Parts: sequence; structure tokens; C-alpha cells
Amino acid sequence: MFVNLMSCSGKLVEEEKKALLELRDSLNYPNGSALINEWVEENYCAWAGIFCVRDLNNDARVLDIILTSKRELGLGIWYPDATLLTRLTHLRSLYVSGNAIGNWIMPEALCKLRDLKELDLSFNPLNGGALPHFQVCSLASLEQLHLSGVYPSFPLPLLRALCGLKDIRKLDLSNNNLTDDSMPHCLFDDLSYLESLDLSGNNLKNSHHILSALCRLRNLKRLDLSDNFLDDGSIPTCLFEKHSVLESLDISHNNIRGSPDFFSGICKLRNLQMLNLQDNLIQGVLDPCLGGMSSLVSLDLSFNHFEGIVSSSIFSNLTLLETLRLSDNRFDGLLLFASFANLSNLEAIDLTNNEFEVDTETPSWVPSFQLVSLDLRNTRLNRNYGHVIPTFIAKQHKLKSLSLSYNSLQGNVPSWLLYNNTLLMLSLRTNRLYGGIPVASQFQASSLLMLDVSDNCLGSTIPINVLESFPNLLYLNLSNNALGGTLASSFDNLLKLEVLDLSDNFLLGKLPPTLRQNNTSLAHLVLSNNNFHGEVMPVFSNMSNLAYLHLQNDGFIGVLPASMFNLPVLKVVDLSRNNLSGNIPDYFPLFPHLAILIVARNRFHGIIPVSLCHMQKLHILDMSANLLSGVLPSCLSNITAWLKESEVVLPAFMWLSPTYTNYRVKVPLTTKGNALSYEGIPLSQITILDLSMNHFTNEIPSQLGELAALHSLNLSSNILSGHIPDSFMNLKKLESLDLSYNRLIGKIPPQMTQLDSLSTINLSFNHLSGRIPFENKFVTFEASSYRGNK
Repeated sequence: MFVNLMSCSGKLVEEEKKALLELRDSLNYPNGSALINEWVEENYCAWAGIFCVRDLNNDARVLDIILTSKRELGLGIWYPDATLLTRLTHLRSLYVSGNAIGNWIMPEALCKLRDLKELDLSFNPLNGGALPHFQVCSLASLEQLHLSGVYPSFPLPLLRALCGLKDIRKLDLSNNNLTDDSMPHCLFDDLSYLESLDLSGNNLKNSHHILSALCRLRNLKRLDLSDNFLDDGSIPTCLFEKHSVLESLDISHNNIRGSPDFFSGICKLRNLQMLNLQDNLIQGVLDPCLGGMSSLVSLDLSFNHFEGIVSSSIFSNLTLLETLRLSDNRFDGLLLFASFANLSNLEAIDLTNNEFEVDTETPSWVPSFQLVSLDLRNTRLNRNYGHVIPTFIAKQHKLKSLSLSYNSLQGNVPSWLLYNNTLLMLSLRTNRLYGGIPVASQFQASSLLMLDVSDNCLGSTIPINVLESFPNLLYLNLSNNALGGTLASSFDNLLKLEVLDLSDNFLLGKLPPTLRQNNTSLAHLVLSNNNFHGEVMPVFSNMSNLAYLHLQNDGFIGVLPASMFNLPVLKVVDLSRNNLSGNIPDYFPLFPHLAILIVARNRFHGIIPVSLCHMQKLHILDMSANLLSGVLPSCLSNITAWLKESEVVLPAFMWLSPTYTNYRVKVPLTTKGNALSYEGIPLSQITILDLSMNHFTNEIPSQLGELAALHSLNLSSNILSGHIPDSFMNLKKLESLDLSYNRLIGKIPPQMTQLDSLSTINLSFNHLSGRIPFENKFVTFEASSYRGNK
């Protein structure tokens, strides 16, 4: 039991405190600052990552140390002194993963830690002498050893040292690129008591020695072979024949095709409780032998190529089953949910993205289970029964997560669903629900943290006080619902809200104060494509977590006042397609994290302020279709993200549940002549400079040719003159170039044929002359790319 103590005494206790401070100083060598401000008070048992227990003399003694990823980047390899730990005589667990440990000073001192049960050295660049040789010096009490992600490669001497760990119960060697050549023969022979082994994330496809050696681990209960490029022939048959005690087997994220021999072997594991075959290449119908695995508690067959009808007889005997995942396969036919009625232990079921039709209404049935999680996205739910929301859900009193999205469900949103006492996450997106958001009865409040009713037909207005019944909401998406009227004042009550999407509606009027000022929780605000006509651009300020602000096509007018933004972590701003005017403000460089700035299709005039060149992390700048003038600033070549490839981190808001990872930052962009919505990895990597459809004059600065990491450059429809800079030959990552509708003269620089990434070019309607280059990628460009020239 862990107890934080208010006081510590005794000479030995002072030695422990001194040892911890010396360990902290070593962690920070030569000039780090980790834990300097945390480890200060007298009671070291209250320090971050330190847990204590009282000994027989009632003195506090250090029991656990958790220092995960504390060493600062740039300090280099850490060589901690193992003798410091010998002063912590009661130490039971030590977690120091991710701290750039290369070796211990005096590693043999670890052998004196007689009470040590758990040691985590994962994700450190350990060398061969990082552990004492356990055949000579044994940690008799050690039960768990974590060596995941030892990079750059797992040293063979370190593996040999493990051979003496005869009493180890749990060993984690995942993410190490292990092969037969790196595994000593003695290792699995000595680990006779091993119960849990994690070999995931290696390269074991052709490692017959390692895989065959697993058959000698007769006490093995949990085995993880996921993410290893394994196929059916990689797994030795002895693994199934000699592991009668195996309780958990994870072979997910491999290349298993599911041969008859493979499944007949799996079905011999009669004590198996957890089977994970997710994300393989398994084809065909479900093997009937799975129905005989009566000990199964969790079965995951998702993301494969299973097909055919799901037979109810397979699951009828799996009475201990708690978790069933069949999502993302090719199952077809009719699946009656009543098939699961007698599985009284069932808690989580996922049938998403198959080709079958799920019917929850017929025949008449009564569930014996109480679900915690239910995912029926895109299952043609109750298509022959009026597309109704499953009625049995009303009697599920433990349900926390529910998704019924993409099912063409019809009718009103039932109030019993929104105001359920247990439900935390609800997604009803992309259906045909109507009738607005039901108001709760008196004294009734929803427990929802996440609510997504986007892409429906709710219509009407948002009732004035309806949102007062959702005090805990972190995520609310009501986009594309034909909602009208002004925003309800009850938005001011959503103090915990982090993500709000009200885009693609008919909302108008002023924004509630909490949505634009002093909101410390809101991180992502999307109000695009509404009708806030006649409203001056609202002021957003003092919102310490707002990173994404999308106000595209909202009808806002007026200038951008200097006080508009006081948003310290702002990363994406889209103000395009409004009626904003005045000069481009020079305060944008005050946002050190700003990566995407889009102010296209407004009425801004004047010049581009030089201060814009100070935005080192800017990946996308779109100021197209305004009234900007003057010369193009040559200092744009100072923007680091356009000079050297980098990636902007755009979170997908996955903090709720993997089920709801479909909400990501989306930004409409125009590149290669196409208007598309970008999200995820493409958005995080693309770099764009678009200054088209303005009134810029004079020559194109040659410095723009230094933007070696730029993917798209559009300077079309301006009054630019002079030659195309020869320096454009350095735009090695450029995929799209548009200089059309200007007054450029001279030849097309022949060196531009070296731009191997270029896939779209438009030089039309200029005063260019001479020979058109016809080498490399230029062979693929059509005549329309050059029309309107000499």
C-alpha cells in the first residue's frame, strides 16, 4: 500500500533523502532543471514520482520511484550511479524509461536491491553493460523487467545478462527489432517461471529459433507477438500443443491469413481467455471451432477480411465473453442482435463497418447483459424496421460509450438517451434525426462528456436553456443540422468544453461571451459557414487553450483590431470568405505556435507587413483574393518551415475513446488547381504560400527560390513583372506552381526541369517567350499551362 507521509525522521531516512537529491542532480547533468522546483519541501515522500511506506520503526522509506521521461532533450546520454539506489533499502519498483540511459555506473550494485520487484528501463539507448550478469549476480525478488524500445539496437551482451533471471515472471522485450541472430540460446531455457512475455514490435517473421524456444516456457500465461510481420507458417505448431495454461494470446497487426491449421491450433488452447487477431489478412468464414473456446473472455477479430454470415451458434457457448469486436470485415447477411441475448457477461461489442444488416428489434428478446460500450456505426441498423434507434438500449444501465453513426436512423432524438445517468460518450452523426435537441425534465442533467449529432436534420433553433443540462460536456458537435437563430446564452454554462463545432448551419447574431473571451478550456472552435451577417468581427481574448479558430464564410465585417487576439497557443486561424477590411495587422508574429493562417477572399488592402516574416512555424499562408498591393516581401525566405521540412502537430482529439478519432482538424485549401479539405497527416506536412488575386507589383524576389520545403506556390492574377527567377530551380519539394495572369517576360528557366516533384504548373497569360522546356516532368504538362504567351 502506498502512503504519503507528513513527516520523516531517522538517520537512514536522511540518507534516502540525500540519495534522491543526488539522483536528481545526476539526472540533470550537466545543466538540466528537471524536478528542481518539485523536489523542494522537507517531506520527500510528497515529491513527484516518490511513494513511501512506513517500516517497523515507523520511519518513512522509499518504496517506488517513477521518473519516466524526465531527462531534458539535449543533455546527452545519462550514466546514473547504481550505488545511489543501494541506500534505498526498501525500494520495490524503479521506473526510469525514456531518460537516455546508456549504462549504469557500477551496475553490479543493482544486485543489492533485494526487495526490487519491478524495473523499467524501456526506451533508453542501453549498451551491453547496462545490467549486471544475472547468472553471477541475481536479483532474487525481481518479478517484472521492462526493456521495450532499447535503441538503436538491442545489444547481445544485454540479452545474455538476462539468462540468469530464473525467477522472473514478466518480461517485456517489445519494439527492439529482435531476430534469431540477436537472441542467445540460453534465454528462454532459464526463464522457467516466466508467465508474461511481450515480444511485440520486433521482426520475428523468420525467427524460427526464437518462436520455437517459446514452446519451452511451460508456465507462460500471457504472450504478445503483435506487429511482427508473422504469417501462418511463422508460428510453430508446438506453440499451440504445449501451452495448455496460455490465457492471453495477441497476434494482432501481422500477416496471418487464417489457414485451417492455424485455427485448429488456436482452438486447442482451451484455457485461452483473451484472443486478439486484429488487423491481419484473415479471409473466409468464421471457423466453427471458435465456438468451443468456452473460456474466452475477450475476442477481437476486427480489421480482417472475414466474410459470410455470422452464425449465432458460434457465440452461444461463449458464456464468459465480455468483449467482442467484429468490426471492419466483410460479414454479410442479416445479424440478429438477439443472438447475443444469453451472453450475460457481455460488456463491449463492436460490429462497425461490415456488409451485414443488424436488426435489434426482431424477434422479441430480453438481454441478459449490461453493456458498457456499444459501437454499431455503419451497420444498416434496423433498415427493415423503420430505421429506429435500438429500443433495448433504454434498459442498459451501465452504458458509457455508444455510437450509432452512419445508419440513416430516423425520428426524434429520444430524451432518455441524452439524459442517461451513465452515458459519457454518444455519437449519432450522419443520420436523419430531426426535431431539435430535447429539453430535460426538471432537475435532470446529462452525464455526457461527448455529444456528436452532426450531419442530421435537427432544424429549428437551439433552445435557450437546453445546454444547462450538459454541465460536463468536453466535446459538442452540432454541425450541418440546419440550425437557425442566435446562439443560446446557455453556452456560457459549458465551462469544461474543449471542442465545439457549430459549422454549416444558419446561425446569426452575436457570439456568447464565453465562446470568445476568458474561456480557459476551449481548444477548438469551429463556426464556419453560418450567417453572422452585419456583425463586426468579434474580439477573441484571454483563452489560454484555444489552438484552432475556424470562422470561414460567416459574414463578419470590419477590421481586425489590435485587441482581437490574446491567444497564447493559437495554431490555426481561418478567417477566409468574410467581408473583413483594413490592413493586415502586424500582431500575428505574437503567436509563436501559429502554423496555418488563412485570410483569403476578404477585402484587406495595403502591404504585407514585414513582421509576418518572423513567423518561423508558419506552414500555410493564404492571403489570396484580397486587395493587397506593393512588392512581395523578400523576407518571406526567413520562414523556417518553408526552408526545411518539418511537421506541424495537429491533435485529433483522441482523449475520449478510440471510437471517436474521426474528429480531426480540417482545413479547406486550394492547391494544384483543386479546392479540397485537408486533415490528418497530409495537413500536418503540406506547406503552401498563396498570394494570388491581389495587386502585387514589381519582380518576384529571387529569395523565394530558397523555400526548398515549399509544396505549393501561387502568385497568379497579380501585376508581377520581370523574369521568372533562376533560383526557382531550388524549389525541390514544389508540387504546384501557378504564376498565371501576370506580366512576366523572358524565357522559362531551363533549370526548372530539375524540379522532380512538380506535377502542376500554370504560366499562362504572361509575356513569356522562347522555347518551352521539354525534359523530365515538363513532358507531362499540357499546352494550356503556357497559353496566352508569345
